[in-house]
Amino acid sequence: MQRITIIAVLLLGACSERAATSDVSTLSSLTSAGIPGDDAPLLAHAGPYRVGVRTLEFSYADAQDVTVAAHITGNGATYTRRLTVDMLYPADVAADVAADAVYTGYYRTGFTEVEGLPQTFEIQGLAVRDAPPAASGPYPLVVVSHGLFNTPGVLSGITENLASKGYIVAVIDHRDAEDDPATPVHMFARVLLNRSLDQQRILRELLALAAADTAPLGALINPDRIGLVGYSMGGYGVLNHAGAGFDADGESLNIVPADMLRPQTEQDQTYQQTSRDHLDAVVAFAPWGGKAGEVWTDSALADIRTPLLIITGDQDDVSDFEQGIQRIFDEASGSNRYMLVFRNAQHNMVQIPAPPSAHLDVVPWMTFEDPVWRRERLLAVSSHFVTAFLDWHLKDDNSKRAYLDVPTVVSSDGRWKQPFAADYSDRYADGTDGSEQYWLGFKRRQAIGMEMHRLASGRRGGAAE
Repeated sequence: MQRITIIAVLLLGACSERAATSDVSTLSSLTSAGIPGDDAPLLAHAGPYRVGVRTLEFSYADAQDVTVAAHITGNGATYTRRLTVDMLYPADVAADVAADAVYTGYYRTGFTEVEGLPQTFEIQGLAVRDAPPAASGPYPLVVVSHGLFNTPGVLSGITENLASKGYIVAVIDHRDAEDDPATPVHMFARVLLNRSLDQQRILRELLALAAADTAPLGALINPDRIGLVGYSMGGYGVLNHAGAGFDADGESLNIVPADMLRPQTEQDQTYQQTSRDHLDAVVAFAPWGGKAGEVWTDSALADIRTPLLIITGDQDDVSDFEQGIQRIFDEASGSNRYMLVFRNAQHNMVQIPAPPSAHLDVVPWMTFEDPVWRRERLLAVSSHFVTAFLDWHLKDDNSKRAYLDVPTVVSSDGRWKQPFAADYSDRYADGTDGSEQYWLGFKRRQAIGMEMHRLASGRRGGAAE
């Protein structure tokens, strides 16, 4: 118990309280997050649709509260949990209409006070606020869950990109620090309790909208094609949502009163009997909680039946690549699964680039950027593979599987011979002209520094097929 409490305090001690004011200090508008560069792989580029965004609000009066009293009595008082969801969707917008979606993010710096650093910043998106939906549809639904103390806008490089390709993308704001539990440990306990529950609540709300054909968004949702995407603590949540029941004796979960957490555990019969046939694909970026004894048993991870894509860096020291993320991939034997590994990358996989103000100090900067990989490159490659995976499983486009079934586990081992005096540098590998042994969809000399592992359902361990 003492070790876990210390870990939680350190994790949350890195974050200061969220600003009580609603004022926003606009030090940057980031325009590059959703625009892949010239070196981006084929499927990273935006789709044919302009993107609209609307924000929905939901509240739940029966949410259990993790308080000091709850730890003493085992039962917490209920409170009203309020969630907002940014709904991104294909929109009917003329090409000359400017994007006006602005998302808010905030810094969490507790180890050091950075002179001049604002508590909030703004992210200029590519979407048009409250734009009319496109007439076509319905579209597959993708529910997205951010990392600890992130906001929906911090993931806009991926989410807006998906919406432009014909997806309804529901990005939950879990509002991790908006409420004020008594201590950082209790705040983290609330996150552990609610991450998966929030996803399940919002999915039910959106499926109800679809069933009622409620205009304008309900009519856009295809309730028979559903994907989950989560980053870090969001990844922890989507794995539980997809069938990996928590271990009631898990070391990292002992800061949540057992009676509160039990309905989400592997040991709970109701949880075990809950059908997850409605889920078609799960993407987990750097999922937290995978170390043995922390959150899941091997058998719980094996209960994930949904196709799974994990995207990670092999130097992740937050979720722990070798003991945590690799273990999730190895033990999720009920799933057909893939794992994309960025060599030498750390934990920050999917956020937008750091605002200019973050460069005032390494502490805020390191919550966005990676010391080795360019942010734009991480986003572009991730968008490429997430698009392939979701198109395959949510749109039944079986041709996209070839982008995941790469010819070499290590991308740098791929070979694409170029004839003398020819220049293939601006061509995408398409399986012809000598590119048969190169990663599909990458430009020549651009598939560098990555690995792709795959394991079929029924197989466990680290050996690729």
